[in-house]
Amino acid sequence: MSELSEQVPEVPLDWYFEHLLPPLPAGIDTEEIVTSLKESGVITNNKWAAIVEHPRLDKRHEDDVYAGLEEIFKDIIAAGKTQNSELEQQFALKLTPGVEATSERDSTTKPDGHFTSLEEAARLERAGEKPSVYNVWDSHEFKKDNEGVTHAMDKCVSQLVYDMQQIMALDPCRRFTFGTSIMNRSFRLWFCCRGAFLTAKPFDFMSEPEKLVHVFISLAFASRTDAGWDPSMACILPASPTGKRQYKIRVGDKAYITTKMLSDNAADSPIGRATRVWLVRDEDGPSDSRYVLKDVWVDSERQTEDEIRSALLKDVEEKCGSDARAIVEKHLLTPVAFEKLHIGAIVDDTTQLIMRGGSIPKTLDHLKLIVLQQSGLSTRSQVSNTENPVDAVFSGTRARYFRYGDTARCSSRATSRFHYRIVFLECATTMYDEKHLGNVLGALTDVTEALRWIHKSHWVHRDISGGNVYWYNCKAKVLNGENRGLLGDLEFAKVRTPSATHEVRTGTFNFMASEVIAGRYLVRFTSNSDLEDPAQIIGTGSIVNLPPFAFNPLHDMESIWWILVYLLYFKDDKQNVADADLADTRAVKALKLFNQEGQTLDRQQFLQNSDELTVERTCLPLSFKFVIAIARAFAAKLHAGYRKFEANLTLVDERPFEIHDYLVKALGLGRDNPEVNSIELVGVTRPQKRKIDDAESCCNDDTSNKKKARKND
Repeated sequence: MSELSEQVPEVPLDWYFEHLLPPLPAGIDTEEIVTSLKESGVITNNKWAAIVEHPRLDKRHEDDVYAGLEEIFKDIIAAGKTQNSELEQQFALKLTPGVEATSERDSTTKPDGHFTSLEEAARLERAGEKPSVYNVWDSHEFKKDNEGVTHAMDKCVSQLVYDMQQIMALDPCRRFTFGTSIMNRSFRLWFCCRGAFLTAKPFDFMSEPEKLVHVFISLAFASRTDAGWDPSMACILPASPTGKRQYKIRVGDKAYITTKMLSDNAADSPIGRATRVWLVRDEDGPSDSRYVLKDVWVDSERQTEDEIRSALLKDVEEKCGSDARAIVEKHLLTPVAFEKLHIGAIVDDTTQLIMRGGSIPKTLDHLKLIVLQQSGLSTRSQVSNTENPVDAVFSGTRARYFRYGDTARCSSRATSRFHYRIVFLECATTMYDEKHLGNVLGALTDVTEALRWIHKSHWVHRDISGGNVYWYNCKAKVLNGENRGLLGDLEFAKVRTPSATHEVRTGTFNFMASEVIAGRYLVRFTSNSDLEDPAQIIGTGSIVNLPPFAFNPLHDMESIWWILVYLLYFKDDKQNVADADLADTRAVKALKLFNQEGQTLDRQQFLQNSDELTVERTCLPLSFKFVIAIARAFAAKLHAGYRKFEANLTLVDERPFEIHDYLVKALGLGRDNPEVNSIELVGVTRPQKRKIDDAESCCNDDTSNKKKARKND
């Protein structure tokens, strides 16, 4: 709920019915259905017979008080079928209070009720059966108290938001989902897609039965697509109880079968890009074919990754020549299929298709969300293991990758995003998972060489991280070509152009340049001539108007440097694993550099004071000494570039950016060093991880009050 800025827009119920709720089937008249229900005794004395008139006054548990909803649902559906005998019911309401929904990942979601398929509803009738997250939609949460009872309202909403978040995080087949909270007689509808999270004005389901009829009929007869499932993706159930779910995913005219999940942590956020990446095989190709498939929701004003790649390569060739293009192309991932997904003939878009072209009304109330401290509600859904240093830094519910460019986190308005997929030829190893230090240096060398020409063409990447710099081992895969470093994730790459406003920050926090995190220039340099005559500064009364902060090539290069530093801190030499005392000190130092509390000063000083980069001061293994020296030289050159560039920001000067040749040589020394090449990397041990987690927990306790007062950027 923190990521929703602790509030959601509250739309009019009519707007919700028109733009979000599945449409009513043809031939349905809700008023006539209400009339028939009154005649049959389902509604008596202007209330539903199966539920007491005022649930808050009933001394029974809420599970018993609202148990009659299933009976009401069945009566409404039966009445609807009398109006149109050709209607085919697709979904049923099942109440399963206190029963944990199962999934392949850790989840503690226990919706009081939900809609599910008729087959699944029949299965749940058997004793001991549990619902599956993959079949749950329109989660329900009940409380007997009125919405005005703060603690009850907060708990009900917290549980429901968690239910909906879990569906979106754990099931890759969902494009959107619904929710329902019932408090006393108040019936409130919810909705979540990758562009918006909102709720509708509640209605009194006792005194306004036609609205409940409308909701239940719409949900019961909806198609799977209208219920939020993706028609271009199908689940392949495992053959054994211990097997894993696979997915058949369409991209263009081809279908791919997933064989391994590579990354899905971005899908944890209820709204956002929700990037998921799989290792896949071509359904019609050889059984050992291997590709990488990325599924993502892209902001509608942005180009697709294949379009950006083509434009980048074209610019490199025009400005730097065909040889430069060949170098850059060699070190970029190669797309073999890509598609803006369509539902029918319409692009799968959060606003135009999913919200049926609706713009959220400008004048709205907002429902306040209270973040409850519920340690049992973990939102993590990605695979964690001791070899993945990502897992070694943070624990709990924090997102590992916080994309500052994702403005939906800070806005209650709907963000228009389209659904996009791209398939890459190369199945390469990220810097997180690369086990040989020599290959890490080789990948960083190659990517830096590619960045030389990308930057000369006035482009910047803006999101370099340990997850999108790769080592591609062709020989190990028995493929033609040479082993090389690769760069991916071009979604935020752009041409550098003068701007009248500050740029929106983009990037993956652990690898973002300090200036990008701060959103301002930090290495301002005053020349000696300025200091000789104070009148030049204070006598004239003049004010230097600095240009707006903009991303530049040095920021990309700083991200390369942070990858190297990150891996040095969160990887061990397999033959020289750090002892406990060293690990403890190392964990504290790592926490200062790699956390999401915005410790810009610590990071900036660490880069600036390159003389401090020694084995003794960093507490890194002695076998890393040569690479630490490379990191020190890298930092010194990078900082010199910053000083030179920021000495006069009003001038257009590309020379401070031309540091690539030096950095390629420095990194190459490590790549070609036999001792460095002999170092096999392993993830930090679990005891070390616990030290980091404990240190972070203490840090969070000390800063909790500050965090409450600080708004997300």
